[in-house]
Amino acid sequence: MTPSDPNDFHGARDAERVELALAAGAIVGTWFWDVLRDNVTIDDALAEAFGLDPDVARGDLRLEEIVEYVHPEDRAGLKAAIEGAVRRGGRYAHAYRTLGKDREYRWIEAIGRVDLDADGKAVGFPGVLIDIEERRRVEAERDQAQTLLRSFVESAPGVMYAKDRRGRIVIGNRGTTELIGRPPEAYIGRTDAELLGDPAQAAAVMATDERIMSSGRAEQIEEEVSFPDGRRAWWLSTKAPLRDADGTVTGLVGTSLDITDRKAAEARHHEIEERYRLAARATNDAIWDWRMDDGHVIWNEALTTLFGHPETETDANWWIDHIHPDDRARIDTQIHAVIEGEGSVWTGEYRFERADGSYASVLDRGTVLRNAAGEPVRMIGAMLDLSASKAAEAALTQSEERLRLATDAGDMGFWDVDMVHDLLIWPPRTKAMFGISADADVSLSDFYDGLHPQDRDATSAAFDAAADPQRRAFYDVEYRTVGKEDGIVRWVAAKGRGLFEGDRCLRVLGVAIDVTQRKRADARLQELNEELESRVRAEVAERTRIEDALRQSQKMEAVGQLTGGIAHDFNNMLAAVIGPLDLLASRLKDHPDPRTRRYIDMAIDGASRAAQLTQRLLAFSRQQPLQPVPLDANRLVAGMSDLLAHSLGSSVRLQTDLAADLWPTHVDANQLENVILNLAVNARDAMPGGGRLTIATANSVIEPAYFTGLQDVPPGQYVRITVSDDGAGMPPEVMAKAFDPFYTTKKVGKGTGLGLSQVYGFVKQSAGHVRMASEVGQGTVVQIWLPRLEGGAGIAAPAGAEAAELPHGHQELVLVVDDEPAVRQFSTDALTELGYRVVAADGAARALQLLDLHPDIALLFTDVVMPEVNGRQLADEALKRRPDLKVLFTTGNSRNTLVQDGVLAPGVQLIGKPFTVDALAARVGAALAATGETPTG
Repeated sequence: MTPSDPNDFHGARDAERVELALAAGAIVGTWFWDVLRDNVTIDDALAEAFGLDPDVARGDLRLEEIVEYVHPEDRAGLKAAIEGAVRRGGRYAHAYRTLGKDREYRWIEAIGRVDLDADGKAVGFPGVLIDIEERRRVEAERDQAQTLLRSFVESAPGVMYAKDRRGRIVIGNRGTTELIGRPPEAYIGRTDAELLGDPAQAAAVMATDERIMSSGRAEQIEEEVSFPDGRRAWWLSTKAPLRDADGTVTGLVGTSLDITDRKAAEARHHEIEERYRLAARATNDAIWDWRMDDGHVIWNEALTTLFGHPETETDANWWIDHIHPDDRARIDTQIHAVIEGEGSVWTGEYRFERADGSYASVLDRGTVLRNAAGEPVRMIGAMLDLSASKAAEAALTQSEERLRLATDAGDMGFWDVDMVHDLLIWPPRTKAMFGISADADVSLSDFYDGLHPQDRDATSAAFDAAADPQRRAFYDVEYRTVGKEDGIVRWVAAKGRGLFEGDRCLRVLGVAIDVTQRKRADARLQELNEELESRVRAEVAERTRIEDALRQSQKMEAVGQLTGGIAHDFNNMLAAVIGPLDLLASRLKDHPDPRTRRYIDMAIDGASRAAQLTQRLLAFSRQQPLQPVPLDANRLVAGMSDLLAHSLGSSVRLQTDLAADLWPTHVDANQLENVILNLAVNARDAMPGGGRLTIATANSVIEPAYFTGLQDVPPGQYVRITVSDDGAGMPPEVMAKAFDPFYTTKKVGKGTGLGLSQVYGFVKQSAGHVRMASEVGQGTVVQIWLPRLEGGAGIAAPAGAEAAELPHGHQELVLVVDDEPAVRQFSTDALTELGYRVVAADGAARALQLLDLHPDIALLFTDVVMPEVNGRQLADEALKRRPDLKVLFTTGNSRNTLVQDGVLAPGVQLIGKPFTVDALAARVGAALAATGETPTG
């Protein structure tokens, strides 16, 4: 080996070991292996150690022969070590077992050197063998001790570690690895400052370690540590100085337990204790803690606050003694039944004595705490003072009773919907509104299912709006229900509101009322209102019609008053014309000049037509005196057949439809003939091209229920005369004015406009009614309703047309009274012509004088309408003086002086102005011939 060999250092160490081995007597022998010749030379000591013959050993030995003495298990390793040394050269050391002369294997260590030539080939391999059996034994013992120590350290609970004097960890068990959370190679040789994440905590731990190593005394401490990964932990550490054989402190040994969970449990326990303490102080309940083994009881401050007892600690008997005697045995039995049994919770309600001797109602609750064997060790409870709640409960009961009475009185039911637990609360009254029995369970589905299908959507929407935290609408609905059990439909009115907590609806509650009867009443009221409105409309229409009729009647009355006055004046003037013309005609009837007679006839005809006009005016104004008689209308109509046929002409076909058993009526026959004739002539004029005229009679009964259809005809029994044609008809605007006087649609000179007016006036004056219906192109129908005459005895036949001989006077004295000189003179002359003696007066005063002067006056012939005293008043006074005096009245318009309801008073003799000599002769003769008394006023 050259000095520059890199194995010089190792060679030096081997030489040192060889020297030590020599000193210790551990060298077994030496060898030299000539590698090139594979020749091994060993000394005698080595030969003896291997059990070889020294002579053989000094001869030529091959390496294989030496290897044969190596333990079979070590041969492969030995060969590999030799080959490696030969290949690289230099230092060689290898331990293995060899077979000695005692045939036992011993541990030896071969130390040598491989010399290389210039080409790097091994040429020589000298070395020595050292006996290391003892060393191997010591090392085995050491290894065993280390294994035992390691096993002890690894098996030790918790954390076990050792640190050197500088605080570096030199050993740590599995617990240390788990605690630190890193493998041993990550923490061996490192300090706490390098391992812990919190520098302050690391400094505190190392300061503690330094204090223990400096003081040489062991300590047990709790340490809070933080790790780099953010974990925090509590360690319970026991640390002691680590000393060498001389007792010098060389480090620190310690054990640590992770008490993080225990600390957390302690913190929780402390928190629970603190909460218990605060709760015991904050609660209004009297908290008690009863220790079973000695009966000791601890109370909180509420025992004093609630009940006035100053005690904070008592025994169980003290508590039992303060229970009301009537409750004591029951409570003692109940609580011991729980304690001595397997239960853990006890609840009892009793009366507890206060410090002042009064009793409070309390609710007591307790929980039994048992050990692992199930034996009771403690019991903790709370005593709640129910005095206020009992008073509130009594007040609530009273309030609920009042509410019940109020709802019963108001026929109301309440409802409560728990939105959180989806519950519905209905009392029996509310259930009845849905047709559900009082004891039946209900849910929200009963509410929705019980709604009438037509009301379900609106009611559900209203409820959703009331329960919506955003809208919070007032629930106010009326809906129908269909009874679940009885199927009856009812009306319910419900009102309510939602109760909210933040944005959450907890409950919706309110009241409900069965309004079925009200709804029925409302429906009936609505029906009555509609009926009333209909009746009001009908009444308004009727009132309007009556007002229109009244206005028409007032108009007609006004026109009648006007026409009546005009007729009176015309009649007076015509009386002074017609009468003298009649006298003149009688005296000139044999005049040889025919023109004279013709002129007189023309004058008489014109004056007569003027007289007819005034008569129509009087008829319209209902101021003409009527002389009604019982009359058979069928006989009257039949008797007019020839007159009607002559008046209608050949182009109009007359048809009569006379009812059998026609009731009699009470009317003026002559005026009724004029009415029928007027209607027939009007119908003829409406049929210029010809047509059919129908006159029909019938009995008619107007019932009250039928009155609305015939508004102009009140209920009663009537004889109805109908005159109808199929002529041109009238439009509504013309028909509305048909009965107006002087209204005509005929050409000028073709009509006076008084025909229908006369009809209207006569029928109304006869207590009858007239109705007209007409349609353009369809014709006109006029109906005359005349009241039925009950009985019907003495029905008069229509007046005949035969002329009777006119009576003449026999020089009877007649008193003529008239304020018109011309009329008075004509009357005087006419009566004189007729064979009577005449005295005349221009007024009542003179007439009475003449009556007194001439007791032989047989007849008073007086005008009715005179200034100051009228004819009727004059006649009354005259009859007082001369009861047997005959009276004949004359007038152009009696103005109701001689009539009652338009009918001439019975027994009154009357001749209307203007009159002819023949008419005067007839009426005077009739008046003188009349028997009986002349009626007075």
